[in-house]
Amino acid sequence: MLKRIPILVGFAVLLLPSSSHAEFPAPPAGANAWLYETAERVTFGVDDGVFLREAASPLMGFTLIGTPLCPSAMLANVPGLAHCTVSGVGRSRLDAQTGNGSTSGTFDVVINMPSNSSVHVPNVPVISGTFRGAVTSVPGLPLLSLAGRFQIGTVDAQTFPELASLVGTSVSFTGTFRIPVGPTETSGLCPAACYVIDGSLVPVQNAELSTGFALVRLEIQFCAIEQDRDIEPEPDNVQ
Repeated sequence: MLKRIPILVGFAVLLLPSSSHAEFPAPPAGANAWLYETAERVTFGVDDGVFLREAASPLMGFTLIGTPLCPSAMLANVPGLAHCTVSGVGRSRLDAQTGNGSTSGTFDVVINMPSNSSVHVPNVPVISGTFRGAVTSVPGLPLLSLAGRFQIGTVDAQTFPELASLVGTSVSFTGTFRIPVGPTETSGLCPAACYVIDGSLVPVQNAELSTGFALVRLEIQFCAIEQDRDIEPEPDNVQ
């Protein structure tokens, strides 16, 4: 078994400097974190008479400083930061007719290792864990609502000793999946790509495109950090 060895980065730790050369999407209003499905693999099947849509997606996005997944303590000596970077993998198991079901996955709050270039994607985990939740469709709108919980399993306590107390805690959250629409779905009212927000069409930012495709955006609001408790196993069938 390989032993995980924390990488000491010292003053070279850079999560997301404001002077970065990359263009990052602006934070959605009211969101503590926002992630994007950078790709998706979907399969369909039938289980106990339920027609299922099962999907897996790599996730990439950001969370604000001072939120449960981006504690201010880890950034106190790093000036000019706007966000922490989060990556992960999400899986969903939805009733294909109702759009309701479950989701689960893993996440990492990541930083740049010193040998990375200034525009390299951050790739060294500082906080890692799992998440699980329930997905509910919003009738008539390209939206899904989400409620669930993050569990923090490991931290790089050697590099960031102040994070050690996070191990064994969890964070409840609510969220919204915004599915982009275009001219076909909006009768030309959105000429390129838009999200539906409060009944209005809001253009997708250039930084929310990947190889020309508009990305599904997940907006998250955190609750308070709590002591961990066991999550019930994900049900085999979607109700």
